[in-house]
Amino acid sequence: MMVMASEVGVYDTPPSNVVLKSRLKPGRMLLVDTEEKRIIQDVELKLQIARSRPHSKWLKEQRITMDELRAAHATNDNTGDVIGNDLSAETTVAKKNVLNGVNEVSAVNKVWSGDKRLSLYGYTLETINLLLLPMMQTKKESLGSMGNDAPLACLSEFQPLLYEYFKQLFAQVTNPPIDPFREKIVMSMLCPIGPESNILETSELQVHRLFLPQPILSLSDLEVLKRTTHRGWRTRVIDITYPIEDGPSGLSKTLNRINNEANAAARDGYQLLVLSDRQGGPSRVPVSSLLALGAVHHHLIEERQRMKVGLILETAEAREVHHICVLLGYGADAICPYLVFEMAKNLRADRVFDETFTDDVIFKNYAEAMERGIAKVMAKMGISTLQSYKGAQIFEAVGLADEVIDKCFKVHFLFESQRVKLKRN
Repeated sequence: MMVMASEVGVYDTPPSNVVLKSRLKPGRMLLVDTEEKRIIQDVELKLQIARSRPHSKWLKEQRITMDELRAAHATNDNTGDVIGNDLSAETTVAKKNVLNGVNEVSAVNKVWSGDKRLSLYGYTLETINLLLLPMMQTKKESLGSMGNDAPLACLSEFQPLLYEYFKQLFAQVTNPPIDPFREKIVMSMLCPIGPESNILETSELQVHRLFLPQPILSLSDLEVLKRTTHRGWRTRVIDITYPIEDGPSGLSKTLNRINNEANAAARDGYQLLVLSDRQGGPSRVPVSSLLALGAVHHHLIEERQRMKVGLILETAEAREVHHICVLLGYGADAICPYLVFEMAKNLRADRVFDETFTDDVIFKNYAEAMERGIAKVMAKMGISTLQSYKGAQIFEAVGLADEVIDKCFKVHFLFESQRVKLKRN
């Protein structure tokens, strides 16, 4: 007889009857084999699983990395202009010393007035000065005071972005809260993307995926992914903007068009889909990246095609930690916030950054700050990995119409009868 309980003393028996008394430690496993009538302990059990198949060989032969894709792209492209993390082939002459605060603000104002896309995608001077610049300079997300006294997005008079309507749930039984930095050994940002195989049929194809160390892509890496033909992988870029002449009614039509294009690409054998709003401008209205992502993610689930492709976002809209977390929570596999990097290039040209802040340094600092922020947000649900966080939809939305929720952010039920029952209730 095996007795398992959360506390000692719940089952009284003489010590002479106890063969083994122990506890199940964190991360440990045990198996009760009823045929052999014995208990298989953690080490033996894990060794059996590890030695049951050639996992190391599968990873070595099937795993794809960005270094591998960059090398393949360099071979195919004699110029190699897009290799590395440079934002552009242009070079700028910058002063070594960072300018003082007054000049820095004026430089930001200059960039603000020069790049009309910043206002198009809802950037503010506070966003640049208080959030983005510190992330690129210190590798950390800016900290604010405790408490959030901002009004609900649906009650705001300032037309907040769609992300502000979402608030992540948290584990109310976790006390004290999980510390993502001290628990980083069990929290991972590694995110394999691309087609997924049937988990019930173990094979080497389950690791034939692109393994990214974290979900933020540089401009150059996104270009590599767009053009890749390595190992037969192909990428389809889908425009998520529409002509301004279509007016408000064009939004629904565009979402349907994006869904159909994504479904067709998945059925045609494309491994990666890039949802891009780069065409947004005076004549084309960009659809919110979150809205387009949610619509495509759920449409592909309904069409039984979601597991065949990886969804990548080329977005000017997302820039904050919360934005990235919402996108990941609703199905994004990787994200390239291109406007952040292009804005940083312009700020460096205006001497907000010194010449030591190369494009590669800016990207790495921003990506590291994002990693810290994402880990902090994931920790609200306890010990998490990015693989478990992606597509989990652990957010509540307040103020969005049912029509929007049903099309882009609904929860899929295993059985239709359950859905009907819930609707009745």
